[in-house]
Amino acid sequence: MKASGYLGLTAAILLITGCDAVNEAVDQIDDIGNNADVYYYVSLGDSLAVGVRPNSNGVLLPTDDGYPDQLFDMIRPGFEAGAANRELRLVKLGCPGETVDDMINGGSCIYVAGSQLDAAVDFLDDNKDKVFLLTLDIGGNDFRNADCITDAVDLGCATTVSGQIATDLATVLAALNTAADPATTIAGMNYYNPYLSSWLEDAAGQALAMASAEAGVLFNDALSTTYATAGVPMADVYAAFGSSDFTTMVPTSLPPPNDMLPLSVANICAFTYMCDAPPVGPDIHANTAGYSLIANTLADVLP
Repeated sequence: MKASGYLGLTAAILLITGCDAVNEAVDQIDDIGNNADVYYYVSLGDSLAVGVRPNSNGVLLPTDDGYPDQLFDMIRPGFEAGAANRELRLVKLGCPGETVDDMINGGSCIYVAGSQLDAAVDFLDDNKDKVFLLTLDIGGNDFRNADCITDAVDLGCATTVSGQIATDLATVLAALNTAADPATTIAGMNYYNPYLSSWLEDAAGQALAMASAEAGVLFNDALSTTYATAGVPMADVYAAFGSSDFTTMVPTSLPPPNDMLPLSVANICAFTYMCDAPPVGPDIHANTAGYSLIANTLADVLP
């Protein structure tokens, strides 16, 4: 899910959408970092952290309406009203397709510091008391790449992969906690379940959707435990999407027999592109409404 991008500095938002532009952007931030009135919200993670979604031709591109952008718009007014001339800026260091291992050791995106984690730690070191908020979403690509869910669900695979993700995530959180100023808020999130869209196919697809929810619980519980152990608040996106609710039936805009769906399935259709027709879908990324739900879920766990 790698997408090309551009670098733009407009208003108070530093938008980093191309991986090769990250270092240039950080250099620009460092140049203005001595301004005592400038503070930062830094978003780290995978494609969700840079608002990736498909355009009308199905091409995946970063956007400025992802959850970091929407969360930034929510918190900026209150932050800037807290002191005269205080300014908050958004720095997006995420990388489409990033895994936890990539974040630690380096992946497809190029960072002069080495990896996304190295770049984040360097930024925290250089702007020690200037980072107001840091958010993180990571681990979803690790789980998806493991193919624990195909035409069947391998719970043993899900357990093993979730354990490895948790171990690597703990390494990431330890590094961020060490580098961050005590006043910096670090918040993470878990994931919705895109596999629920298989419900629309047939009886076998419905069985697969319900089994995928079991694997989703294993994965997201591992994330939840890891964030809690590190003392990092976590937005429960899995719960916000009602990902395990197969009991509550709700109306949808889909034609029969899918005009009534379990809440979990209806939400994955409403908040992602998993139920969209080609060329836009099916695609795992959140749409604007989905990113809004993620942003609000994150806002709820902030102090």
